[in-house]
Amino acid sequence: MRTSLALLVLLAACDTAEAPDAGARLDSGPGEVDAGSVTLECDPAPSPQVAGTAESDALADDAARCGQAPHGWVRDPALGGLVDVGAPSGFGRRILQGLADGQGVVLPRPIGSDVELRTIRYTTQDRGALVESTAVVAYPTGLAPGGSLDALLFLHGTSGFTAACGPTEDATAQLLAAVFASFGYLVVAPDFLGLESGAASYPNLHPYLVGQPTAIASLDALRAALRLDPEQRGNACATTRFVSVGGSQGGHAALWIDRLHPYYARELDHAGVIATVPPADLLGQVARGMREFVDASQNSAAFWATAPAWYGADDRLDEVLAAPLDVDLPAALMSECSPNEFDSVATVEDAFAAPALEAAAAGTLADYAPWGCFLSENGLTTTTVPRINDEPDSYGIFFVTGSEDPLVNTALERAAYTALCDAGLPLTYLECEGADHGATTWALPELIRFAEARLADEPFERPASCDAPAAVRCEGTPE
Repeated sequence: MRTSLALLVLLAACDTAEAPDAGARLDSGPGEVDAGSVTLECDPAPSPQVAGTAESDALADDAARCGQAPHGWVRDPALGGLVDVGAPSGFGRRILQGLADGQGVVLPRPIGSDVELRTIRYTTQDRGALVESTAVVAYPTGLAPGGSLDALLFLHGTSGFTAACGPTEDATAQLLAAVFASFGYLVVAPDFLGLESGAASYPNLHPYLVGQPTAIASLDALRAALRLDPEQRGNACATTRFVSVGGSQGGHAALWIDRLHPYYARELDHAGVIATVPPADLLGQVARGMREFVDASQNSAAFWATAPAWYGADDRLDEVLAAPLDVDLPAALMSECSPNEFDSVATVEDAFAAPALEAAAAGTLADYAPWGCFLSENGLTTTTVPRINDEPDSYGIFFVTGSEDPLVNTALERAAYTALCDAGLPLTYLECEGADHGATTWALPELIRFAEARLADEPFERPASCDAPAAVRCEGTPE
């Protein structure tokens, strides 16, 4: 299925000359013009505002956790600076609609515009040092000039653990970004740190499911997209308003954008979050994957093979991974985006070290130092990073699960939703009846309308109760 879709995407990318149908556009534009004939002047992108308040300075000045080497965040105008801007590629509107229809994807209305995409390279930071990363930027074309585009920060699911495993090399991820861009958005899809293409090589594996580096690099990708010249994004200006959208690992990342945006990117206007099938309770999900051999056991092992390097503990993997997996798995993850090293593992005893298994079985994994700290700090229900509540009344978080998800355990995430809601987060919940880990596509109409409502400043209505409601049939449920 993925192979055939990728071939269609390659065909679609050649179809850049198709004339858009103005009648299928969003109502916000007066019609198409020759955008290339208009010189558009936009307000410059604002300077990065990293911290700057007592609460945000406390984290920015002392960002290290779990015995990590001390470091603080760089406050530097170079953050989000463009290093390189690639040539555009494109998707025709009718091709995009045909691909969506062929895959049975339900959308709230027809595809709006032709779309172009560019790969950008930009400056971000990691543990107090400036580094480079890459992202895909998608934007509609043929729209009337003089307007502006709000942004979607589009955060991908698990795609690999080393260079060239992110959206800039993934045709399917680019297609989905293009679909969202066709509805009138500047879509920014970052390669998570360590997954870059065409940038300086990251020295370690991608720190999988580690919130801080992923959120920081993603926010800098959005900063970089705002620095594109108007003609490099469809001859449109861009606002600082954005909604974070992510599924699976990307859902976890979207929730971390919610947590860190007020600390790290205060000049940007975060309008809301869409987090689908997220492992918000990371400690609970990994502990489950260590107590019983399930689909999530592979993801649990991937966390242990990659995250410790970010904390400086990658020389102690034998404390969490069983031999020879403690050596073989990191090597395999470094070699290719989808290695089969885990295929020979049939039990949790094959995968995980005995002391870690004992802690997981006893319910004391959080106390197994330093490993439990790594999990707790990166779970939204357990992190010590306090949430700064400075959002408007229109701000909201859409938390979406699938009732039959074999990977991210739905019962754990229902409880996580309730815990986060009780803690004051402005959440609403949707569980797609019958959906597996692909609940994102089942709920696409609801997701797009939610993003539009947040960007339109519609008041967010909190549910009367923090109890997660029962599963319902989502609008995009396959027939």
